[in-house]
Amino acid sequence: MKKILFIFFIVFSIISFSINFDIGMSILTGENNWNMGLRLGLEENNFEFSSDITYVSTPSFSFITVLDVSTSILKINEYSNVDFGISWFNDRITEEATENRSVFLMYSGLKIKLENIALKAGFGYPLSQETYSTNLSDYIFFKISYIVPPPDDFIDDLKLEFRFINGRKDFSLYFSEPIR
Repeated sequence: MKKILFIFFIVFSIISFSINFDIGMSILTGENNWNMGLRLGLEENNFEFSSDITYVSTPSFSFITVLDVSTSILKINEYSNVDFGISWFNDRITEEATENRSVFLMYSGLKIKLENIALKAGFGYPLSQETYSTNLSDYIFFKISYIVPPPDDFIDDLKLEFRFINGRKDFSLYFSEPIR
């Protein structure tokens, strides 16, 4: 019964809201390396979910994962609002590293959306670290997205996105396709 209600809720959400499905690639950076990853996500006017994932085969087989979930909590005007979100990333896998870095970052900031550009900037607080940094860049969240103007009769959006979060500098190129 719970599974049926859950499936009904998902189908109802997709039908009643204008949701876009994102798929593409990301360049994920580490301390001394970079990796190509798969970008998947869901977008709505007041909600965003994105995930970037890739694998690293050295020193042992493991994954680099970046998940980001955010929602609008206060609408300022038609172009801007205050967002709240949580990011989780498991990264910084190098041959010299003794263990993976796994960080939950709770953040809040201002999101401004213009015609083809969206900018999100704010501060975050790492929830899962044992020691905290005195470096301000470990607490800053910044994301800028650009929608490439599509040709006529093209329903998908091609998006370029740069994300700077807790020392990470990632770049994504992906299609955002409406689910209707």
